[in-house]
Amino acid sequence: MKKTFRRTPKNYDGTGVTTHHLSEIIPHVLGRIDDAYNERPDLIFAAWPDIIGPQLAAMTKPVSYIDGILTVTVKNSTLFSLLNQHDKPKLLLGLKQKFPNHNIRNIYFRMG
Repeated sequence: MKKTFRRTPKNYDGTGVTTHHLSEIIPHVLGRIDDAYNERPDLIFAAWPDIIGPQLAAMTKPVSYIDGILTVTVKNSTLFSLLNQHDKPKLLLGLKQKFPNHNIRNIYFRMG
């Protein structure tokens, strides 16, 4: 529902109306607010310990959620390898089930 608004042309001679009706602007603003609310990474970050479990939650930390990709830092290389090779599909499925309105596409694990 992205609507772009007209800009005043460069060679505007000053005879036309340059204002916008509030009825044109409000749906655009409310749509952007709704998009921002639906993409709340703080909810995903808060639910991460429940999804990964209490033992592994102490060794991992979600740091960003951008464009459907959750980035998680991991404390050691052994856990990094296990999460990437074995647990990633299960964790991704758990996130998608808990947050069906989010478009969670992938999880990237990083050492940190």
